[in-house]
Amino acid sequence: MTTLITWYDVLGVLPDATPDDIREACRARTAILQPDTLAGAPPDVLSAADRARQAVQEAWRVLADPAARESYDQQIGFLRLGEGLAAPSRGPLGPDVGLGEGWSTADEEALEPYQSRSSRVVVPDVRGLFYRACMEVAGRVGLHVASIQLTAHPMPVEGLVVGQTPDRGERVHRDSTLTVQVWHPPAPRG
Repeated sequence: MTTLITWYDVLGVLPDATPDDIREACRARTAILQPDTLAGAPPDVLSAADRARQAVQEAWRVLADPAARESYDQQIGFLRLGEGLAAPSRGPLGPDVGLGEGWSTADEEALEPYQSRSSRVVVPDVRGLFYRACMEVAGRVGLHVASIQLTAHPMPVEGLVVGQTPDRGERVHRDSTLTVQVWHPPAPRG
């Protein structure tokens, strides 16, 4: 099945990120997803955090290994400098390249915006992504994003998407609004 989400999206880095950039992004994501940071969080946040933690670990497994990363880059169509005319945009992945169960779009029709300018698109599943990755993925299918902040006094870190409306797989008009619930770790009390 095809997906709109790359391992680069999961970590919030561009495909030409250096190994140090990837390491730092992985550390930052992992820090937000630590049990002590999630203490007292509601079940939907814990579920999204588990999903995000698994995705970050898999992204690190693929992108930290130069051979695995090179193979992955070839699968998604990313060319490095000197390998061709120009690197493609951060568009959708090709067939059989995905993030695993639960991370793929409802069906391959989600790629319609790239195949035609259909007036309807399939809503991708953005739960468990960090907010910037959610914005990137929603933009790829032509959706606007509105966020609902779930944390009254958040730490100044990127938030985790824990819910969405409309739900994944629903067909909506291009330029519709995807409303997401975003959780941030609360600021320490002091």
